[in-house]
Amino acid sequence: MTPLPPALSTMWSQLRHSDLADFIVEARQIGFDHVELSHVVTPEMLHALPVEVVPLVRVLHHPCPNPGHVPELSDSDETRRARAVAAARHSITWAARLGVEVVVMHLGRVDGLDHRWENALRARWLQGQREESIFLETLGFVRELRAGNAERYVEAAHRSLAELVPHAREAGVKIGLENSEWVLSIPNVEEARQLLEVFGADIVGLWVDTGHATILERLGVESLLAWAQLAPTRLLGLHYHDVNGLRDHLIPGQGTIDWRALATHIPAHVLPSCEFDWYYTPEEIASGVRELSRYGLVQWDGSDKLA
Repeated sequence: MTPLPPALSTMWSQLRHSDLADFIVEARQIGFDHVELSHVVTPEMLHALPVEVVPLVRVLHHPCPNPGHVPELSDSDETRRARAVAAARHSITWAARLGVEVVVMHLGRVDGLDHRWENALRARWLQGQREESIFLETLGFVRELRAGNAERYVEAAHRSLAELVPHAREAGVKIGLENSEWVLSIPNVEEARQLLEVFGADIVGLWVDTGHATILERLGVESLLAWAQLAPTRLLGLHYHDVNGLRDHLIPGQGTIDWRALATHIPAHVLPSCEFDWYYTPEEIASGVRELSRYGLVQWDGSDKLA
């Protein structure tokens, strides 16, 4: 089967466009026929979206629109969690209004811990200590911290998802659970497996972020392929970006992800989104998509517009 053409995330619109119509025009000039609206989109920007470009919006990434200061769906404080659920319902409502089929969501994190431990882990990796005992001890300590504190936050995330599913079903929108780049993030691979077992395939699926997974793989946690192979029939889409060291959101070809190896595990039906950083030129964006196209991960008919 032929893969689908990619969407361009509004991540790239930062410092470029405050108007979504202008962003979509430039995305079309590069060669994209679809876009993903992310957390950089404000309520004002979304309300101003011209009706004629609405069909080009394929995916919403919660919180979208982003009013600011949205709590995590895993928040153990019920008042804040209720606010998080309300914001996620709003993203789903907007998705239905725009005819979008998937809302991508991060479920949150294991909180109440000092995040400097994760920063220390990354610092040691960057210092070349990946194989040294001090790095492995730090990694083990961070994972122990997570395991010892995860239960109430995972349960809160589960409750939030359970409250969102009926609204998503009524709206005709699917929820894509996205992996994140931190050891403390929810879900990890096993938690995602359990959530997919509990919630039906008609509403809840998996959304794999290649950069986030690669960072955790390099830190000694779960691999990108572990995420890709977790539930192929439940895989709704991917955020494509490359990683050099621990720096992500690079265009493919500027990092070291093995796209050929990944491509053998990605079904053709999944929705591909390019989550490239804002500082790339249009020409660089096109070259990154061509790299994905080389391995059959996206269909790219517009690849020669800026070549």
